[in-house]
Amino acid sequence: MLRLAFIGISHWHAPMYYEPASRSAGAEIVAITDTDAELTGAVSKQLGAKGFTDYRQMLSSVRPDLVFAFGRHCDMADIANALIDEKVPFIIEKPGGLNSAEVAAYRDRAKAAKLYAGCGFNFRGSELCKKIQQIIGDDPVTHASFRYIAGGPYRYRNANSAWMLDPALSGGGSTINLSPHFIDLFRLFSKTVPAEVVSLMGNFTWRLPIEDYSSMIIRSSDSVCTVETGYTYPAAKFGVFDLRFSIRTARHYIVARGDKVLEVHRTSDGFVEEFPIETSNLFMYPPFVTESIDRFVKGQPPLANLDDLVEVMKVVDAAFASSRAGNKNVALAGKA
Repeated sequence: MLRLAFIGISHWHAPMYYEPASRSAGAEIVAITDTDAELTGAVSKQLGAKGFTDYRQMLSSVRPDLVFAFGRHCDMADIANALIDEKVPFIIEKPGGLNSAEVAAYRDRAKAAKLYAGCGFNFRGSELCKKIQQIIGDDPVTHASFRYIAGGPYRYRNANSAWMLDPALSGGGSTINLSPHFIDLFRLFSKTVPAEVVSLMGNFTWRLPIEDYSSMIIRSSDSVCTVETGYTYPAAKFGVFDLRFSIRTARHYIVARGDKVLEVHRTSDGFVEEFPIETSNLFMYPPFVTESIDRFVKGQPPLANLDDLVEVMKVVDAAFASSRAGNKNVALAGKA
């Protein structure tokens, strides 16, 4: 029986992981942790797991086989380093830290320790992602566009995660919270390396210290991508978005719509085929969790590793640098 633990269960994503994990055959949740003692007590009772308010104490006493790690973005590097110190395999939620340097530092430590370590790019486990990859095949992606506008920041206050609205604790707004998914998908679909970034951000809707709107253009040697994210959609709960993804290849124009439809336009004759498919990542957590556990048990690499997370966070860093420099183009170090 695989022994699982969860760190930081007050994070709004945590239930989307531990609930499907609790139903996973061959796995048992043995421990959870959070600084919120009342929540920890309630969830530990719900899951039949030991509850801790100190994740270090949990790691030393319970010794789980695999940990799913969450937390404030400012705490994530410390959590990852503690897991590496204890040689406990883990999958950490994105963004994994406040910047790429934090993530790269513990990525290097995990590699040196030959420790199993992945990150929570849950789109990769979805039927949507796999269908798009199947359609693309070896067809080069020349342009991609991802629009993903979420509900307002009050959702984080309601979820007892008001730290998300403090850039010192979160690292920023939708750029660091939502955009990493789509930077990752661009890298995955285009099979290219981002070379330069230009961005435009604003906080004009909510006037908070974090940006509530972010638009970036990413260029690689053979492809270009736009990523647009924000907290401006009038959605009352998590999992509801204004979304549209468009991907152009030599043979296809692919569109994922917010009404759970994937359109595939054949460029040779204009033929259009539609597939009913979930497009919101709210429905992508269970298959991601199930596949992540299955891969670990089988000794297969995680769906996304820490190298993937570092490369994505380099683009996030460049987007913030572009915004600070008055929307100037920022080259990624070492990229052509």
